[in-house]
Amino acid sequence: MRLFEETPRMGILRNLLYGVIIALIYAGVMIPMWKYNTEFLPGYLLIGVCLSFFGWAGERLWLASIGTGFKNSSAWNLLASRMLIWAMFGGMGYTIAITIAVKYDVIYVQLIPIKNMFFIGAHLSCIIQLFLLYLTQRKQQHITKA
Repeated sequence: MRLFEETPRMGILRNLLYGVIIALIYAGVMIPMWKYNTEFLPGYLLIGVCLSFFGWAGERLWLASIGTGFKNSSAWNLLASRMLIWAMFGGMGYTIAITIAVKYDVIYVQLIPIKNMFFIGAHLSCIIQLFLLYLTQRKQQHITKA
């Protein structure tokens, strides 16, 4: 969903906003799992911002490479190719965020295999990007009807 004109500066601002929203949701999910701690808020923010920016990077990569070959690059039938890139970039973003957060002691993580962190990030990124694609499609339909 484009809240602003798409320029690099506005894209960064938009993704920072998305990162804060993702961090709040992530922190909210940690509460019922008894893993929430206010000392971890910087770590949650780092996770949210990394997921947001890596998702944006994946979307930009898809649009610049695969998306150029299609007339309507926002069509739902191209979702499978998008989800692969979203998953790859989300896995990298989540893993990097967790690794940095653990290194600087802003979050505690039990010793689990790194591939599990990658898959968690891949799933989170796909969910986030699907939601953003849905909002973009809905906004475009609303604009064309008006």
